[in-house]
Amino acid sequence: MDLAITRAQKDAVLGARHLPDVLKRVLDGAKPNGSDFVIHMTYEEATALNELCSWNVHTDAAGNVTAESKPFDDLVRSIITHPDY
Repeated sequence: MDLAITRAQKDAVLGARHLPDVLKRVLDGAKPNGSDFVIHMTYEEATALNELCSWNVHTDAAGNVTAESKPFDDLVRSIITHPDY
């Protein structure tokens, strides 16, 4: 599956704790697409990215996603709604 990601999303994932080598390779292989990127992943890699991002989504006391975790939340939404997932 090919997934468009922003620079903020790429940076957030690369800065995540416990980033598996397989996901680092996926992100290192990101192809520029204007100011964004396109990453190519297998279903298993997309599932791993979805799980990693899900672990990094945090909410405030009102239940709103925090600004720091917005890139992760956006990636989770992009993955689970992708037609190839």
